[in-house]
Amino acid sequence: MIRAFELAFSQTFGDAKLRAILFQSLALSLVLQVGLGALAWWAFNAYVHVGWHWVAVGLHWLGGGAIVTLALLLFPASFGIVVSVFLDAIADIVEGAYYPALGKARGTPFLTMIWAGIAFLVAVVVLNLLLLPVYLIALFVFGSGAILFYALNGWLTARLYYEQVALRRHSAAEVKAWRKANTLPLWLTGTAIVFLGTIPVLNLIVPVVGTAAMVHVAQTLKAPRGPGQPFHPPA
Repeated sequence: MIRAFELAFSQTFGDAKLRAILFQSLALSLVLQVGLGALAWWAFNAYVHVGWHWVAVGLHWLGGGAIVTLALLLFPASFGIVVSVFLDAIADIVEGAYYPALGKARGTPFLTMIWAGIAFLVAVVVLNLLLLPVYLIALFVFGSGAILFYALNGWLTARLYYEQVALRRHSAAEVKAWRKANTLPLWLTGTAIVFLGTIPVLNLIVPVVGTAAMVHVAQTLKAPRGPGQPFHPPA
């Protein structure tokens, strides 16, 4: 997995085609981050006025830091939209450079990818807002709030990235079988993507780097016992 991210970062800044996509994704990420900041402000004010006094007190105590924290908590939600728009192009560039023997992928219908991105965004926003009180409590219990956040969003992100990459070459049944056979490495990859996504500035390039890294990780997965053919991983 570490090697996958090394290759992803190197190609993101070293490949002219990937850099062009990076600049486009940066613009979209900035727009989405502004929107998520507005959503964080709304969520902050909504929770301040809820009946849970202890939640309101906690948010009031955190003050402006709570809004920044909420924005960071919700930022992974933007990954789905950015990835849905640019994934095919990113994956084609990475595969063309490192795995030319794979040939041209059949791709995924654009509307299918956008729908998957929207579904991911809604799931991340709803789940993180619902778990906000739990995060606040767990924040004071040996950092368990952060562990819960990365665990949940890492799983959601891994599923989005891997399925979008894999569906370009495999059927839904095959993708499901491969995903179940490689839960841990995919979850760790998704968690790493989310962690990078909570680092200011760096989070703006995460959709591109994360997609490139997932393409590499897909080459290292073990074959499932059920249906599915390998991605012709390199020796």
